Amino acid sequence: MKTVQTRTNASLYSWDVRCHDSRRAGPGGISADRRRAVAALAEALSAERGGASGAVWAVRLKPGRHPEYCYDGLIAKGFCDPTSGAVTVEAPTPAYA
Repeated sequence: MKTVQTRTNASLYSWDVRCHDSRRAGPGGISADRRRAVAALAEALSAERGGASGAVWAVRLKPGRHPEYCYDGLIAKGFCDPTSGAVTVEAPTPAYA
């Protein structure tokens, strides 16, 4: 039996960083390219202090009077180690890539 991987209908990817210091928001952005969004997350985490974390989400724009992003699923998560400053990003490659 053949297993079919369902592809997300998201054409955009939202990434953001949550700083260890909760008094300020971290950087974030939107990309139409999955790899660029994951790379932007890694770059932003490397510029933050240890303890920062972040995520990349598949999103789609919900049109309407007040447009908003609908989050379709987690694509990647990242962390900046508080001791070493090493950045780890877990972003499995999709089966359809």
